[in-house]
Amino acid sequence: MPSAAPYIPAKDAALDAWGANFTTLLTASPVTYGLTSTDALNAQNAFNTWHAAYLLVTSPTTKTKQTVSAKNTQKVTMLGIIRPLAITISLNAGVSSANKTAIGVNPRTSTPTPIPTPVTNPVLTLDSTSPAGTIIRYRDSIASPSVKSKPFGSIGMQIAASPSATPITDPNTLTMQATQTKSPFILALGSAAAGKTVYFAGRWITRKGLVGPWSPIVPFVVAG
Repeated sequence: MPSAAPYIPAKDAALDAWGANFTTLLTASPVTYGLTSTDALNAQNAFNTWHAAYLLVTSPTTKTKQTVSAKNTQKVTMLGIIRPLAITISLNAGVSSANKTAIGVNPRTSTPTPIPTPVTNPVLTLDSTSPAGTIIRYRDSIASPSVKSKPFGSIGMQIAASPSATPITDPNTLTMQATQTKSPFILALGSAAAGKTVYFAGRWITRKGLVGPWSPIVPFVVAG
C-alpha cells in the first residue's frame, strides 16, 4: 500500500482497503512491526467491526441514517486504536523502511536529520539607499541571481557592517548589526554613518547558531 502523507486515507473506501492491509500484515507478524500479538488482536477486532458497519452503507438497501451513524462511530473507534499503532510503527527505527511501506505507513524515524553547518556564503547587493537606511539584497552564492531562498537549514543571514576611512579586508572586524530572514531588507546605521563608506559582509546562520563563511566584503557609501 502506498504511504504518501497523510498515510491513513480520509475516504471510507480507501480507508477500508488500507485497514485490511494493515491488520492482515500486523496479525501475520506483529514482532516484525515492533508490536505485540495483543496489539494485533485489538487492531483486527476494531477493523472487523468497522468493516461490517462500512459494508452496510455501501448497499442502497441497507444504507440508512442509523447505519451511516453507526459506521461513523466505528470509524472513530477504529482510528482511535489503529492510528497510535501506525504512528508507533512509523517512528520505530527498528522497523525497516520496506516493512513500513508495506504496511502502509510513512518510513520515518524519531531521530531528526542533523542540520549541517552552512558551507556557502551570501552574495550582497547594495543598490540604493533610503532615508530609513541602506537597502540590501542577498542570495546564496551557488543560487541563481533570481532565487532568494536561503540554503537548507539556514534561518537567516547575519549582517555585519562598519564605516571606515580605510579599506576593511577582514569581515571578523566588522560590527555585527542584525540577523535578517528576508531579502531585501533595510539596515539603518544611524547618522554617524551618513556620507561615509561602510563595509558590509554577511553569513548564513542556523537555528542552533552554526554559521557559514563570510561573504565578500562590499563597500558602499551610505546616503547622507
